[in-house]
Amino acid sequence: MEKRVITFPCSSTQIQSQVAKRKYLSHCASWGAKRARSALGGADKHALSGASLPPPPHNNNTAPASSTDWANLGDGPAGRIAEFALATDVADYVRFHAACRPWRRCSPDPRAGGLDNRFLPRDWIMLDKALAGPRCRRFLNVSTGECIRMDLLELDDHRLLALTPEGLLLLLHQATLVVRLLNPLTHQLTDLPRLNALLQARGYESARSLRVYGVGLVADASAVAVCFSCPMVLAVAKPGDKSWTVVNEEYMYSALPFAGRFYCATCMGVMVLNSSDQQLVMVADLSKSFGFSQMAHSLHLVDNGGELMLVHRIHSNYMKKYDVYRVDVEAGILIPVKSFNGRAVFMGMRRTISVYAGVFPLVTADTI
Repeated sequence: MEKRVITFPCSSTQIQSQVAKRKYLSHCASWGAKRARSALGGADKHALSGASLPPPPHNNNTAPASSTDWANLGDGPAGRIAEFALATDVADYVRFHAACRPWRRCSPDPRAGGLDNRFLPRDWIMLDKALAGPRCRRFLNVSTGECIRMDLLELDDHRLLALTPEGLLLLLHQATLVVRLLNPLTHQLTDLPRLNALLQARGYESARSLRVYGVGLVADASAVAVCFSCPMVLAVAKPGDKSWTVVNEEYMYSALPFAGRFYCATCMGVMVLNSSDQQLVMVADLSKSFGFSQMAHSLHLVDNGGELMLVHRIHSNYMKKYDVYRVDVEAGILIPVKSFNGRAVFMGMRRTISVYAGVFPLVTADTI
């Protein structure tokens, strides 16, 4: 299948066709240009395991593996190795922690910390269902290209609502309507309030039509903000809360956590959630930068490698165009840009993902 790229006259940003995107995703195994993938936790695994690591390469000049007692390195050296593993990738840390009892003793349990920032799989995204059963999912590390498969036992009695930019899965326990966050690499489940009161107050008898089009952690990962649809509300809750705090009930085009705060794009502009009083505050007014039609346009926030950006999508019978702006939070303005600084953006109607094109040979830099 030939890759097609559309260039729009008013922007140097190139738009890759959805056909090409599907081609990339279907060839996940070939993406790891800089790091070989490994089957972490295959279809019969419920968590990452040290047993899934490949054996070290054979070297005739080294002593046999049996002569080195790696389990008894001592808490000091083993603890330092654990720190390095966690600094590199939480998946590497989970492998290390699972390897043996002495290593577990010198490394904190990644399932005991709740929404601990250290163990969030920020670089991992869920791609789709794998072929080995209804609970099996594939995950991609957007920084390294590593692709893994995980068997998520939690999906047996939970409905998947959304994926968070921090790599977590937002789940709904269908029997009790309890909302939970799942770390797919550590299998840590964090309980959030039930949805019964929020639904009933807006005339909904069940969560059958409930959808989520934006979710993220805020306030140093101590709280969760969720943009629900049917009913349409922006609500916030902390683990242990009895109910959700409703912040807003207006339509949001896009929502994204960025630098510890929760940003939303509305027909008026880019807004940010003020955690002190749970109110939305204007960051950048759209009317100062471009005209916006609620019928033919859409807005998409992007975390472009630590830079907050806004894509203005124009899609009508007469014009198809994408304009890109950098959100200057301090100045409160939108600054037109012509590139993504060597990155590429995968954009759906409700979610965006920015990746460094150098990691993936089939992805072209500065494209959507």
